[in-house]
Parts: sequence; structure tokens; C-alpha cells
Amino acid sequence: MKRFSIITLLLMLLCTSVLFAAGTSEAAKVQPTQELTGKLTIWSMLTQSERATEFENLATAYEKDHPGVDVEITVMPWSGAMDKIMASIMAGNPPDITVTGNGYPQTLSATGGLMELSDLVNSIGGKDAFLGTSLSVLGSAEDGGVYSVPLYVTPYVAYYRKSWLAEAGITKLPTTWEEYYTMCKAVTNPAQNRYGFGIPLGDLHGWKTIWSILQTNGVDLVRQNEKGEWIVDVNTEDYKSIVWTYDYLYRLIKDCSPAGTVSYTQANVRELVATGSIMSRIDTPEIYYNVKAMNPDAMNDVAYFEIPKRKQGGSGTGWVGLSVTEKGNKALASDFIKYIFTGDRLVDFFASYPYAMFPAKADIFYSKSYQEKLPPELKAMVPDMALNILKDASGLTMANGPFPAAGEVESKMILGNPLANMFIKGISAQQAADELISELKALL
Repeated sequence: MKRFSIITLLLMLLCTSVLFAAGTSEAAKVQPTQELTGKLTIWSMLTQSERATEFENLATAYEKDHPGVDVEITVMPWSGAMDKIMASIMAGNPPDITVTGNGYPQTLSATGGLMELSDLVNSIGGKDAFLGTSLSVLGSAEDGGVYSVPLYVTPYVAYYRKSWLAEAGITKLPTTWEEYYTMCKAVTNPAQNRYGFGIPLGDLHGWKTIWSILQTNGVDLVRQNEKGEWIVDVNTEDYKSIVWTYDYLYRLIKDCSPAGTVSYTQANVRELVATGSIMSRIDTPEIYYNVKAMNPDAMNDVAYFEIPKRKQGGSGTGWVGLSVTEKGNKALASDFIKYIFTGDRLVDFFASYPYAMFPAKADIFYSKSYQEKLPPELKAMVPDMALNILKDASGLTMANGPFPAAGEVESKMILGNPLANMFIKGISAQQAADELISELKALL
């Protein structure tokens, strides 16, 4: 930071007063502000080289336009990221900016370690500038404050292989979960190493499928009572739907998935989909990266459709935002976020990894410069299909608002563990439902 002598400061104040008194147009334009300098630290879980490079390019551009600023980005995997951020806040040495995922703002803001960002949001277009609930729920906390600026959202879809359905004589895509089971069963042939369905029960990503099915059953799991307290909210019909969901997924995995599914990670399942051992999964369109890298000849064979309904439409949604820590360099961090959201600066970032990142800010999502850079596989999704999916989508346990423990529900695999235990421990669907409810109550 530049240091000034007392005489210099007095002269600056005098000059400012003279210009203001003169009432010139130049005086109106020149507003002395403190020059932003120093080091800006950012923690990012955007590990893929394409988007990591573009994020670095944004930092480099900011440094060029702000001499005296040094931006340092530390890249880390999502696994364990919540614990690392929490530990840094508790230790008093957090990064200035951290990338946040589903449930992170709600959990981290409860520590008092995140900056409230309403003023920053207003400076980049206001609360109505973002798609759906990406800001009002996913970027906010139960106190009504904004604690993360939404960067991108990702709709969930169901994959399929055109050639597999043709061989099975299936001409109509499923619109119900029963039809989805029938489709997956029809293409499953262990002798040919072909399986209809996959789910990563070995890591935290298993919730995507379970939460999506629960949402189509109208099950929200938690809500606030009249006192504003979060409670587990499961009535008799909800309980039956939870049991149905676990029983359905148990049958789907047993009849249509490879042995060992209970230990599969997201990377395992994506590889098996890409290489042609698994046909379908509930996930983001990110699978196209794996197909392009491992089996490019199948790019035109892999397709997707909106996930089936049961009692209603619904699904989970991918979401990532940017949060500013309370003990970090708040002025510099806020200025950086405002900078990258200005104009078309983020377009190349989104275009670098398009299957997984759909701009949360509406003007970028609808912009010609963004949509022109989309790959052919996404032309059918943007904008209409993506918007139709997102209107019924909600973040994990946040159908009724920003649930403060959503991040822990994900990191502790509270939805996935009961399903895994049906295979590992031999528990029933009813016992799986009881385990889910018990774990939620213990969390609260």
C-alpha cells in the first residue's frame, strides 16, 4: 500500500476541496479512491486443466489492470475441501476468496467466517440478475444474507446410448421411473459387459440420484417450523416415498449395475459410461468430457433426456459460487469478483468447460457470445431445456430454503450411506429410510 506524508495528504485534501468548489465537470468525474494493492489468495476446486487455465487467465488480466496486485490461486479437489475451508476460518488464516459448492455458504456462514455480499451483488446487477434460486437460496443463508455470488449452475439429466436402445427395440424415452428401470434392464447384458445403470455410492456424489428421485416424489426432508427452527419434516406419505426410493434404487442397482457399484466413485462411473460398460446415470452433461477423451467415436451415440417424474417434476442441481472470507482482504476480493463479472470477461471461462458450467448470471447465459461457443451436444439444452430443468431443481436439502447444514449432509453422505448399507449390511429399504431420518435428526 502507498504511504503518504501528512503534508501530501493535506495538499490532496486541499486540491479536492478546490475542485469540488469550482463545480467543474472534471471534479465530478475524479473521485479519489484508495488504490487496491497487495496479495489476493483464492482457493479453487475447479481442478480440470481447461477451466483452471481460464481462471488463471482472469487473474492475470486483473493483475495487468491492477498493478501492485498479486493473485495466487490454490487448486484442490472437492474431497475434503469443506473441512479445509472450515479449519482455515477457525484458525484465522482463510483465503480471501474461496470457491463454494452446494451447501457450503449455508454451513460456512454459520461460523461467522464469510462476508455478507448483498452490496457486491447489487454492484453487478442485483438479486434478480441470477437464474432461478442460484442466489436467493443456494448463495444465501437462513438469516437472509447473501454469502456467495453464484458462478455457475448445472442441470441434471439422464444419459443413454442411442445404439443400445435401438438394439433393444426401445423407441420411446422413459418419462416415469418405472419406464426408466425397464429401459436399463432391457439393455443390461453381463455377458457382454453391458449394464444399464450406474451410481457412485463410494463417494459423496451418490446424493445426486437419490435427491433427484426424492424430489420427484415431493420429499423435501427438512423445513423451518413457526419458530424458524430447522426440523426433519417427514409425514406418512413422505416416509412411504423414501422407502420406495431406496427399494427402487436397490432393485435398479441389483438388476442393472456391475458388481462393485457400492464402492464406485464418480470417476469410476464416468469412465465406465464413457468406455461403454454403463449406459445411464443421473448426472450433469459433464460425461461428454470423458467420452471425448476415452471413446471419441461414441460422441454421437451418447445422448441425454430430462429425468423421469413420479408425483411431480424435480431434480438436484449442480452449483458453484464465490465467497469472500471475513478475515481476508475483503476490498480486494470484492473488487476481483466485480471485475470478472463485468461485460463478457467470463465467457471464455464458461466456454472452456461448457458441459459442466452454465452461467448463473442471466445476461451471460442468454448472451450471443456465450451461446455461439457452445459445443453441438449442448445446442439442444441451451437455453430452453436447461431452464425447464432448473425451474424444478433444488440444491441438496434446500427445497425449502438455505438449510444451514446442507454441506454436511453432502460431505457425510447421509443420503448415500443408507443405500450402500442395503448391500453391505443387508438392511431393508425401511431400515434405510430410518437410518436417513435418524442421521438427519442427529445432524440437527
